[in-house]
Amino acid sequence: MPRPRAEGFVFHTRARFGFAAPAGSSDDPRVRWITQDLPGEVARELFAAWDAGAGEQQQTVILARALGHGYFREGGRRAHGLHIAFSDVEFADFSIG
Repeated sequence: MPRPRAEGFVFHTRARFGFAAPAGSSDDPRVRWITQDLPGEVARELFAAWDAGAGEQQQTVILARALGHGYFREGGRRAHGLHIAFSDVEFADFSIG
């Protein structure tokens, strides 16, 4: 099994992020630079989607969900119920530790 599928990877992106969150939260989309470690389960989901012929939109949904959990909700420690809108990707890169 390739390393990213087992150990995960680092995802670097500059894109527009917005939120669907409970009342009182700021949901205004804005461009952010994000570098985030993502686990092997995300790599496996991306590879499975790729192998099944998924397009960029479906892969973006997978990455948005993973960034929502890892970066914005800090692995489930905060911002419960926050859903991420990830669009207008200016830059995206993956690296393997």
